Amino acid sequence: MQFRHPLLLASTVLLLIAISACGSSDSPAAPKESSDQANFAATDASEDEGNSMIVDNGNNYSVDDFVSGGYKNVTQFELDTLPEAVDAWYGFHSQKDVELRFYESHEAAIEHGLESAEIAVGKGAVGYSKRPPIRWDAFAIVGNVVMLCELDIETCEALIADIN
Repeated sequence: MQFRHPLLLASTVLLLIAISACGSSDSPAAPKESSDQANFAATDASEDEGNSMIVDNGNNYSVDDFVSGGYKNVTQFELDTLPEAVDAWYGFHSQKDVELRFYESHEAAIEHGLESAEIAVGKGAVGYSKRPPIRWDAFAIVGNVVMLCELDIETCEALIADIN
């Protein structure tokens, strides 16, 4: 029997490796951080669904880094609802919606972006005017960017893998 979707197989293998590498968090409100640059799925901030990760890989990204990795930026947002953000974009990668919120540093992304990402994942994009009506199911904070991803954490992981 021949496997018809090699990308799906590779993604599944990477997911299984990532899951086996993840430890359990004592508290869903206090996600652990990883500084290992090669491990993108090192941190699970949600005990029940595994829909988030935080990785300090030492990088400061811009939207151009994501565009070079295949991200299609569609709409640049006003920053009035994102305190301390320096840039924000809605777009897609591999036919899935992704919102990118950029901050000055990894620490700023956690301090100013973590709570709003948790709210977006828990309640969807309801309440954000000027935002597409997207249901965000996962988020990642990688370097200085908060990523809201449609469907699952693999959407975030695939985009990060494509820009590295």
